[in-house]
Amino acid sequence: MSNGPDLTPSAHVYRISMAKYPRNRSAIKRQKVTPRRSAVASPKTDYRDLYAGLIRLHVLHHAAKEMVYGFAMIEELRRHGYELSAGTLYPILHGLEQKGFLRSDKERDGRTERGVYRATPAGCKALAAAKTKMRELFGELFDDEEGGGP
Repeated sequence: MSNGPDLTPSAHVYRISMAKYPRNRSAIKRQKVTPRRSAVASPKTDYRDLYAGLIRLHVLHHAAKEMVYGFAMIEELRRHGYELSAGTLYPILHGLEQKGFLRSDKERDGRTERGVYRATPAGCKALAAAKTKMRELFGELFDDEEGGGP
């Protein structure tokens, strides 16, 4: 016999924030949780988590060649089939900046000011290392295709 509510995964329940409820375990409210959808990929599966690193490398690649700004990167990535909003791209840019791979400056164009990004020496070094790893991986991926592998 259990002293508290059944919180096993098969019960499909979870506790609401404990701060809201008394310490008496029997007073803890339980809420039904919809079981997770299958992890099996469907034709419309979103593969953004797989592409996230490629997008970061693409941004770093362009920032190593020239100053870039957010909207131009959104357009560049769109040309390659990535649909990113500013709410997705700017956290990527800020994350690369926090890691020391990009530095940002303000650029004024008439009355408009925008942030522009350029790769740092550490960013160029990271890009060179990533290119080596990508070349190796992509060579293996495409060799398998040509050689009849999976």
